Amino acid sequence: PFTVHFWAPMSKWLISGASFLDLHRPTDKISIAQYTALTLTGMFFSRYALLVQPINYTLCSVNIALFGSSAWHLGRKIDADYISGPKKEEGTDEKSE
Repeated sequence: PFTVHFWAPMSKWLISGASFLDLHRPTDKISIAQYTALTLTGMFFSRYALLVQPINYTLCSVNIALFGSSAWHLGRKIDADYISGPKKEEGTDEKSE
């Protein structure tokens, strides 16, 4: 296959794959700006893939995967920073002598 309809989605699977491999990455290492951009990219290009002629289902599937994995990271980061707050380590005592 020598068209962009094949190679662009195949190379984009590397970005999605890296995101899936890091699903349990510590939240202090997650960038809100980066994962917001990746989540929006996945959302917008999923729609775009269905509008081009011929419809590019491979591009749509990789962007859905990118959206899902990036939204997962973004949700974890927002939860850790703004909703739940930092978790205290077990075994630490707040009262010190």
